[in-house]
Amino acid sequence: MLHFSGQRIVCLFILVAIPISSHAANGVVRIDQDRALAGNVTLGDAPGFPVTISQSGSYRLSGNLMLANPDITAIQVTADSVTLDLNGFSIIGPAICVAGPATTCPAAGKGIGVQVGGTETQGPRGVRILNGSIRGMGLGIQMMGDGSFVERINTDSNSGGGMSVTGTVIQSAATHNGSFGIIATTVRDSTVVQNLGDGIILDVSGGVATGNVSSFNSGFGIYVPYGTATGNTVFLNRSTGISALCPSSIIGNTVVSNQSRSIETDRDGCVLANNATRP
Repeated sequence: MLHFSGQRIVCLFILVAIPISSHAANGVVRIDQDRALAGNVTLGDAPGFPVTISQSGSYRLSGNLMLANPDITAIQVTADSVTLDLNGFSIIGPAICVAGPATTCPAAGKGIGVQVGGTETQGPRGVRILNGSIRGMGLGIQMMGDGSFVERINTDSNSGGGMSVTGTVIQSAATHNGSFGIIATTVRDSTVVQNLGDGIILDVSGGVATGNVSSFNSGFGIYVPYGTATGNTVFLNRSTGISALCPSSIIGNTVVSNQSRSIETDRDGCVLANNATRP
């Protein structure tokens, strides 16, 4: 039989009664403006921006993040296996593009909404970004690691481009950005509208674009180097609707009213089938 002194019972009661910290409830680290400015979100995170995520785990915004300097990054991920849930909130920088008949943007700053890794070719692996918006930054998202994944993210009015992802983008949007909309290996069920560069650019080593809408972009609607484009709707882009390097498969797309060609390839060797086109 176990026996506890009154002092030990009191100590046990106190330990049980201590609540879990509000910024790490249920194992999820919460981030808001005050937390970002205070620092120490993870070990080595200095006060202010960028918020540095250096430990694997789950992180969630609990409020908008606001940045005044266009050259400062909001969140820098340096660890593998991180899930960052924007939780319906936004990362908002100062460099907002203006929508109109043609999108106009200020000069692109160096700041990135969420940066995974640096400028090297290989960054942290298995990072996921979900559920929110990034606007007014130099670049919305840059993810350099294998297995990168973006879902339900809107990158809008970023002066240097929407998102560049070494991996997959699904059910997302890139609108009114000052350069390209989405660069990724796989882009599915997403919308790219009124970007000042190409709408969707697949990875140069091959990729898949399926079920997307690309319209009113200043460059190509979809650029496919050695990949597959299927089931997309591409219209009213200022250059070619779908441009492909062969071998590629361009199948079952609707491509209409683009200012240059509907579909172009660099040489023979592409599969073109069941596309609905109109100049």
